[in-house]
Amino acid sequence: MVTMAGMKLVLATLAALTLAACDEENPFQNTSPQVVSGESQVWELGLPAFPSGWDFFSGTRIFVGTDEISSGSGVFILDSRIDGTLVFRPFSTLFPSGVSVTRTGIQDLGAVSWESVEDVPGDGYSDVNDSTGVAVLPGHVYAFRISRQQGTIVPINFAKLQVIEVGTEVPGQPGSRFARFRWAYQVQPLNQHVAVE
Repeated sequence: MVTMAGMKLVLATLAALTLAACDEENPFQNTSPQVVSGESQVWELGLPAFPSGWDFFSGTRIFVGTDEISSGSGVFILDSRIDGTLVFRPFSTLFPSGVSVTRTGIQDLGAVSWESVEDVPGDGYSDVNDSTGVAVLPGHVYAFRISRQQGTIVPINFAKLQVIEVGTEVPGQPGSRFARFRWAYQVQPLNQHVAVE
């Protein structure tokens, strides 16, 4: 006996296979490749009334802890480990497992030039449930692998970010650190090209 949930899973799988058969390399080829970019700054999660989260999809900062958070928004937060290390942490780790529709993997590409990263890797990213995060270092470029569930389709998008500066907002308060960065996000799912033209 097939349950309704089982039937939905079968139909979703068939739809995904049909879509993939249309273009084995990228079923999202009808979405035009486009890299959007800019500069921004976020503050450490422990600093009240400052945005500590970031969303590549909308290119906006997110106030975590002062506003109600939508489980569908946000790619990463700026946080710190117990030892004080400043980290980029997946936004989804703020929620109980399975609540957030966005999953983020992060990879430190090192102290390479912004321009040299034209395409980000397809693999080698941190686990999407890793709440320890990836250490934030000035001058380093980071790659992001982002999936956001949209019904039965889960497109994967890629982005890059370079930390321009790490500083402290309030002197003498180590929990008031910030990271200023430049970013580039590829709108077309599965496209790893993130060069800013």
